[in-house]
Amino acid sequence: KRRGFFLYDELRERKIVGIQAGLTKHFKLNTYGLSLDKVKNVANAFKEIAEKYGLKIG
Repeated sequence: KRRGFFLYDELRERKIVGIQAGLTKHFKLNTYGLSLDKVKNVANAFKEIAEKYGLKIG
């Protein structure tokens, strides 16, 4: 499996698209125009991914 692409792959599995593979060390996320439910879905996806890989959330 490719190294270092776990965030891209995990987000894609959750149908969160628009982030380019390999460019996820630093990025900005625009939630303009999304419903509150979709914003919560994105936030929960990041929490789940962090927990899965044992990462701390600031």
